[in-house]
Amino acid sequence: MAVSAAHFRNLDSSLDSLKKCSKYVLTGMEFASEVALDVQEMTANEDQVQEVEDVLVEYAAMERDLNQFVEAVETVKHQLKSGELSDHVAVEKALSEQLEVGQQGNSKEQLLQHEMITSLHEKLRDLKGEEDAEPSPQPGGSQAGGDDDDDDIQMTQTEDNLKCPFTQQEFKEPVKNKKCGHVYEKGPIIQHIRRKKGVKCPVGACANTDPLSEQDLEDDLETRRKIQKKNRQAGRKEARNRDMPF
Repeated sequence: MAVSAAHFRNLDSSLDSLKKCSKYVLTGMEFASEVALDVQEMTANEDQVQEVEDVLVEYAAMERDLNQFVEAVETVKHQLKSGELSDHVAVEKALSEQLEVGQQGNSKEQLLQHEMITSLHEKLRDLKGEEDAEPSPQPGGSQAGGDDDDDDIQMTQTEDNLKCPFTQQEFKEPVKNKKCGHVYEKGPIIQHIRRKKGVKCPVGACANTDPLSEQDLEDDLETRRKIQKKNRQAGRKEARNRDMPF
């Protein structure tokens, strides 16, 4: 059976769907990474962190398989357009061969080199370093060496970094501009975009001169994690203060 123009349209539609799936997989990987960091910060339970890491590896395998399939289909599509393939049997055989070529060398070790997995490992090492360096409470609830003052300095620095440059208020629902990396409070920046067309990044001296659009904004999971960490620091300080003798 000959391949018609309708088959090409169906093929293009299928490819678009697969590429959208890849974006969903990436979102899942980002979420899994944040969960692993939260577990490490809140419980430091190595088994639970490893479980979440295993989920991240599964997502990486899904992304790899999707990308390899899309690449194989794109190659076969090119062969179809150039007249190298003429019927369904030849198409199926060519696709099978391309998939086999793409899957050569697949391994778990390869997956562990995924950018998001190596980034997670670095962040986990940083967190573990912070936890190891955190001093233990001294008798009477005080910290040796003026650590309460250190906490005050650290929290002040954190609070300064967690204020929206547009509203000058602390973040509650931070979103990041994908084009320049600046972070804003979601509600006010969207209202700003809708109220005045053609507005640009409100951060002074921003090199991004493109008009802002809602499509440029994405949830900033990293800033959310920093907010959670700041709240935990405040909770620990409050607990120490309650334990101090009057």
